[in-house]
Amino acid sequence: MSRYDEALLRTVAGRLFKPRIGQPLEELSEKSAETQSNPPVIDRRIRDLPEAARTLLVHIGLSHQLRWKVAHLILLSASAGHPDGFNPVHTLLESGILFPDTKEPTVVSNFGEWLGIAGTLTAQVFVHPIVATRARGFITRGAAVPASADSATVRTTVADGLEWPLRFAAIWQQVRALPVRMTQSSALFKRDQTRLQGDPSLNAPFADLATPVVDAGLLGFEWATALGLFEQRDIERFAAPFPASWSVGIWPALVEVYAAFFGVESWDPLVGHRIIENGVSATPTAALIAFGMLAESPANKWIAPRDIANKLWEHHPTWQGALTKESQKAQGSSWVEALLLSVAYPLHIVETRNVDGFTFRLTDFGWHLLCGQPEPATPSSFQQTLVVQPNAEVLAYRQGLTLALIAKLSGFAAWKLIGAACTLELTAEETYRGLESGLSLAEMTQTLDRHGAKPVPANVADLLRRWADKRDRVTIFASATLVEFGSAADLDTALNKGIIAIRLTDRIGLTADGNDPDFKSLRLIGNRDYDAKAIRCVVVADDGVTLTIDAGQSDLLLEAEIVRLAEPVLGDQPGLRRFRVTPESLRRGASQGMSVEDFDRWFQTRTGLPLPAAGRLFLQGASQPPATVQQLLVLQVAASEIADGIEQWPETRRLTIERLGPTSFAVSPTFLKPLEEKLKLLGITLASESTSSEIVT
Repeated sequence: MSRYDEALLRTVAGRLFKPRIGQPLEELSEKSAETQSNPPVIDRRIRDLPEAARTLLVHIGLSHQLRWKVAHLILLSASAGHPDGFNPVHTLLESGILFPDTKEPTVVSNFGEWLGIAGTLTAQVFVHPIVATRARGFITRGAAVPASADSATVRTTVADGLEWPLRFAAIWQQVRALPVRMTQSSALFKRDQTRLQGDPSLNAPFADLATPVVDAGLLGFEWATALGLFEQRDIERFAAPFPASWSVGIWPALVEVYAAFFGVESWDPLVGHRIIENGVSATPTAALIAFGMLAESPANKWIAPRDIANKLWEHHPTWQGALTKESQKAQGSSWVEALLLSVAYPLHIVETRNVDGFTFRLTDFGWHLLCGQPEPATPSSFQQTLVVQPNAEVLAYRQGLTLALIAKLSGFAAWKLIGAACTLELTAEETYRGLESGLSLAEMTQTLDRHGAKPVPANVADLLRRWADKRDRVTIFASATLVEFGSAADLDTALNKGIIAIRLTDRIGLTADGNDPDFKSLRLIGNRDYDAKAIRCVVVADDGVTLTIDAGQSDLLLEAEIVRLAEPVLGDQPGLRRFRVTPESLRRGASQGMSVEDFDRWFQTRTGLPLPAAGRLFLQGASQPPATVQQLLVLQVAASEIADGIEQWPETRRLTIERLGPTSFAVSPTFLKPLEEKLKLLGITLASESTSSEIVT
């Protein structure tokens, strides 16, 4: 509020509380902030709001999401039956209930002007968490209805709330192993999008319902991003620590997961992944209206998706246009059903039954989440829920899993299967990553022993120990001289003579103490400064795929670089080192994160030439449209002047396809006869190839 100008600040503060006449601006800002934490005053201010503004605030409270785009709030207000445009948002801003999220240190003098500058599609507002909590108390709930007589005979289904956290953990591991890259429009690169769409464990149906979730891998990634599991650096997203709420308990964590869903805009329950070019997605606001109707429904009453869809069909401005044609026939009830089965049900917000179609009602957690009822008791679980098998696979039974254990296991064991009994695998790579993140070998084995039904098998414990020992065997030299030999055989000879004690690669070695070796036993052909800028030391052959290394100019980094894009040529004569670029080698480099621009930059640096045409063919051939094959004739005339005339005269130019050379044209067999007639008018006859031809097929 310190960014409001004086007139606006006094107006907002005057509506929020009763300031003294002439009260200093600093005190007005401080008092306004204090009032946000005063429940009785906030309740009175909410009660005094116009119905449209109060309804909008209640829905913001139901979302548990404190930041919203103004465009979403305008849609939300209209969907709740108040098509007043920006007015409800403006009322909440002037009442000191909502605040503009101003990134730049600009002075706000008028909320309408601020919106015009920020833009409706990008402007955001936020609400104080206590205000959001108090707003949920104004939800209008229906009177409880008696449980139906068939409740005892009809089977109901309720989830354990772990489906999405488990998938978040699996996606988190993928991003930790290989960060994903984002385009300038914040969309995934095709490689990463395909990886998430094709992962069978992420896209498998939920354990207790056979209904699949469309593009579950991409939804999980965007959802986990909104939850804060990934951080963005430049154009890449990296794994971040798991939320602190995961170690507190399942209900606080699921509240955060639920709130993060409203930050997902590129997903639709029926279509799956959908990029919104202009405007905003209808999914967050339509989903919130659906949750609001569940909160307003009487206890014990089962709600059919069509009841929610009818309201969205009548009031939501953009939802109809986002539906598939098939869903529009039933006025979107399949969309609501898919939403509740994909989001509300797996988060334990609703339970469901299937009697001539799915119906839903809130669980005890749903009443706590949406209506402020007391938090349910933590589900009972048994601690020994893991079975470590001799093949280094780990079975994890859902009944004993907690979010804290999921986060701990994700640190050093790879998720392979998510179901009623989940499967993880202990691998060297995940063990190394766990050690790098700060976990110790003792913590890993302690986790497996503490939660295991049986002790960790001896061979598995030995595997973990050996993997950890390999990582721990790191020697740091304050200074060192690397000796690069012409061949692996020369390095073997130096090792046998004791000149070199440590083999770093097949041709590079180091003394045991890190000091200089005995140069009297070595014939030096050059010295290199490995801190210097990379230089040109590779020659590209005419075929565009054979790379020859200049041994006198190459450096250590080249060894690590070139194997990412080329294969060594075996059997060369001593002293000659060549590599060959292949489609497989370039695909390997691309899978490690290299783009066409990266390959081109490497070739410019190391060879002085751009990426050869053959390399571009290997990388981009699959993305090109199909090539065409057609049979053509070649017209060969006697002189270039004749060819110029044929090309210039419209009557003959239209009968040729293209000029191939100074005296040659490509001609379609269909137009050969008309062309022959035109040329005959000029005194030019056509001869076949067999008789000194000027036509070659």
